[in-house]
This record gives sequence, structure tokens and C-alpha cells, in this order.
Amino acid sequence: MTAGPAPEGAPTENARYAFRYELPGAFVHVRDPIRLDGWQEAAVELLPGADEAERTAYARQMLRTLPTLLVAEETLVDVAVCLGVEDGDDGYRLSQGLLAVCARPSRHGDRLLAAEGIYRAKEQTFFSGERDLTEIDLPRAKGRQGSKDTLLAVHLPCGPGVMSASVRAVTRAGIAASMQDGDAPPAGSPAMVPETVSLAALQLIIPAPRDYVVYVTISTPCVDLLTEYTERLSAIGRTFSFDDPDDPDEGDGRDEAAGAAAQRSARAVTGGGH
Repeated sequence: MTAGPAPEGAPTENARYAFRYELPGAFVHVRDPIRLDGWQEAAVELLPGADEAERTAYARQMLRTLPTLLVAEETLVDVAVCLGVEDGDDGYRLSQGLLAVCARPSRHGDRLLAAEGIYRAKEQTFFSGERDLTEIDLPRAKGRQGSKDTLLAVHLPCGPGVMSASVRAVTRAGIAASMQDGDAPPAGSPAMVPETVSLAALQLIIPAPRDYVVYVTISTPCVDLLTEYTERLSAIGRTFSFDDPDDPDEGDGRDEAAGAAAQRSARAVTGGGH
């Protein structure tokens, strides 16, 4: 794991990110998610049996999809994809999810107060004007559920956090939006007709001990697998830990142990800011 400075123009200067986590085995890590060849490399594992043209088309689509999960002041730390077929109680279902881990500089002091502020802001966004909310009261999670959104204040082993799940209807322009300009179909073709689909967005927000906040986001069109993806996001949160980026003696031993754990399980990914 490495630590790095905050993006230029961020509200906290020289914030350094030092944290670790593990991803569930269903996810395939994308080594270089801001480059087309990084997605092509991941597509070899994600799309076994696909030819080069199919992997390239998929890589282009994912490269264009990723920015929709990010905001300007975030540092992208890690990207992974879940793509395959899952065996559920009602048969086999396609599973597809895009995960992004980001860090965002912050001037917060107390972590609990920071988490509470994030919770209240999202509560206002989700439930403003909505009535008949369901109260959720669990041993390590408390919150509210509305018609389209669920919001929880959670207690993780690493500290307080905020978890949410939302389902929205979004419009997309078919395959044209995922192609390079020269490959787009002509205007008026069926591929250019806007399509409305349901999209689930799950997010876990964890304030660090100081200087920054971590955002783990999963976006999936498989709304029927919302429970499964919620469980995966919860599992990621339980593996989170924060290091002191100013302690030169703290990282080496832990990084070595994390590397060994990753070698024991090829899909156990350890992440940090860069």
C-alpha cells in the first residue's frame, strides 16, 4: 500500500491516504482503470472465450462508464468488476457490478461527528418530502428506508461509517454511448434510441482518523441482486483499517503481511491511496 498527496486544489493540502481492505472473491481487480489496455487485460478474465474485438468493445464501455462514479476532487484508488452468473434460490442470474474506491480530502476532526454530518446530508437528499419511512434498528446499523433509498449509520471495526443503497431509473443511448466516436451507429438507428433501465448504486463512506474520507461505490444494473451486493459491500467495510501515514515504521510489516494474504488468495486485493 502506498500513500499519496491530495489532488490539486483539494480543500485539505497534502492529505495522505493510508488504508487497506480486501475485496470479495467475486470481484476482478482492474490494474490500470484509466487506460484502455488495463480494461482489456481485465476482460481476459472477465470474458473467457471472448475474442479480441469483443474484449475491446467491453473495455471501451467500462472506460466510459467509470467517470460517472467519480467527482472532481476525488483520488481514484482502486477499481474492480464483478461479472458472471450467480446461482440463486430462483435460478441462475447474470451478475454485473462496477466497484470504485476513492479518497476525498476533508477537514473533519471527530470521526463520529463527520459520519453524522454525512448521514444528515444524505438523509436530506434521499428523503426530503417523503413520508412513511421505515426505521431500521440493528445491533451495528441504524437508519431509515424509503421507497427508493436505504440509509444506514454503521459501526465498523475501523470506526463509524455511512452506508446507502439506491435504485433509480436512468436513460442511456444504447450501445452508442459506449463506443468511440468513429464507431457510433448512424443517427436514427435502433442503437441510438434512448433506453430506460434500472440501476442500483450502493455506497459505503468511512471517515479516516483525519484529513480524508474513503468512498466505496458499487454500481449495478442487477437490481434483483441488491441484497447480494449489499452483503459484499458490508464485507469490504469489515476489512477496512487505517494506518498512520506519518509513521515510517508502521507500513512495512503490514504491507508485507497484506502481500502474503493477497498471494494466498488471488482475488484478495489490498488497496491504498496513490
